[in-house]
Formats: sequence, C-alpha cells, structure tokens
Amino acid sequence: MSPEAVCPQPLCAVADIPVDGAKGFQLDKFNSIFAVRKDGELYLYRNRCPHARLELNWTPDRFLDRNRDYILCAAHGALFEIDSGDCISGPCPGTRLSPVAHTIVNGQLYLNEGPLNNE
Repeated sequence: MSPEAVCPQPLCAVADIPVDGAKGFQLDKFNSIFAVRKDGELYLYRNRCPHARLELNWTPDRFLDRNRDYILCAAHGALFEIDSGDCISGPCPGTRLSPVAHTIVNGQLYLNEGPLNNE
C-alpha cells in the first residue's frame, strides 16, 4: 500500500526533527501541530494549550522546557508529559494535549487525519 493511501498528508522526514527536540507544522490558517522526538519515539500533538487555547510556543520549534524533559506552554508555564500530553504543572491540571494520529513510512512522517477542527 502506498503512503498516500494510508497517510494523506506528508509532513517531513523524521530526520528533520531534532533528536530530543521538536518541530512545528502550520497546517492551515487556524491549525498547527508539533512533533517531539524523544528517546527514539515520535509524538505529535495539536499546538494548543488546553488552558487558554493559545499556541504553546512563541518561538518557532520551541516547545520543550530547558532540560527537554517536558512540553512547555510559553504563555502560562504549564508543563506536559511528552509521552502522554498530560498536564503535570501549571493552570490546567487534569487536562492534556490533543494527540495527532500519524504514521512513519520509509523515514517520512505523515499526518493520518484530514484537517483538524477549528476548536
């Protein structure tokens, strides 16, 4: 099966995402997502804090705290687990980031779903 049949939207080569780093993607005028590469795994989330519905980063591709252990909301300092998106600190306890379904085929990262709802 071709990548296009499984994953309609190519994003980038996995190698383009820094090891223990993150990369953002603007899907359209209202929707952006980001990928985090940590401990050999890749995690994709919608770029929106569950607290105030703001984008998490103020600087391109800066989604992690200084130690690169957590996802950081630049607006309010909330911290989220990289592997689950669970909020562990800040103004949004009990909430989590919205994961984004993805597939890796031949070292290329693909978005599995169509456009995200403008929530």
